Amino acid sequence: MNPKIFWLLLLVLLGGVGYYIWSQIPDTPKDQTLGGYAENLHADEQRAQAVASSVNHSSVEEAIHKYKADKGNLPASLQDLVPDYLDHVPGGLQYDSSTGAVSPAQ
Repeated sequence: MNPKIFWLLLLVLLGGVGYYIWSQIPDTPKDQTLGGYAENLHADEQRAQAVASSVNHSSVEEAIHKYKADKGNLPASLQDLVPDYLDHVPGGLQYDSSTGAVSPAQ
């Protein structure tokens, strides 16, 4: 047998076996790839911001109600709630002093 044909057949055979073995390896789940990790991290960050915003909103509304119960009127600004009702004014909120409504900042 010609040595060139032998090496060519051996190369094709080994390539076929390698391809077969490679094709049997399951694909990596998307959440375990770098892109999937980044997407999950971004989604987790958005959920954390939503929870923090909800907690801030609730605590500020509660502080406004306590202020009104104690003083008989609504605070002129959220800063009036510090330090007796809140330790600081959380960011990302708008306050309407005429109605006492608190909403996320636009």
